[in-house]
Amino acid sequence: MSAPRTPEQCARAILAILVLHFGLRPNEVLPRRNFKTIWPQRGYRPKDFKAGLQFAAESGWLELLPGGESYRLTKCGFTDG
Repeated sequence: MSAPRTPEQCARAILAILVLHFGLRPNEVLPRRNFKTIWPQRGYRPKDFKAGLQFAAESGWLELLPGGESYRLTKCGFTDG
């Protein structure tokens, strides 16, 4: 069993998936459903996603769009993440 991941580690993993896997650029949007397969394939749990998403939003790296089913990558998230 691996050591627990911090919310920041999970947030950075989310950003890496957005940028490196899906090729998002600042201000582009990705639906949440795109994470359903890739997130667990990388060894993360649903609670890791929730903690990482909250950290990323509070850090200004992502914007949670109305309805909570899509995320917008910010410029800060693209450069800092």
